[in-house]
Amino acid sequence: MKINVLFFASVREIVGINAKEVDIQDSENSPHKLLNFLVKSEQGSWVSLHKDKHLIRLAINQELSDWNDLLKDGDELAFFPPITGG
Repeated sequence: MKINVLFFASVREIVGINAKEVDIQDSENSPHKLLNFLVKSEQGSWVSLHKDKHLIRLAINQELSDWNDLLKDGDELAFFPPITGG
């Protein structure tokens, strides 16, 4: 299953890239499981991202999502910091 992962603002600074296409097993079908896969397979900045995941917001196909929401082949997953405004 292929997932297009996007990184915005401070999250992009942590991982050092804007986007990444990830090929994962069907069993790694949530943002939480995908991040665990990246930590195990690539380590590096993914470990830092995993440590701060409670501070990170997600969107699947441009809809706010949760770490345990399901991913499907071809989905777009975006990681971004909390957004505040006035």
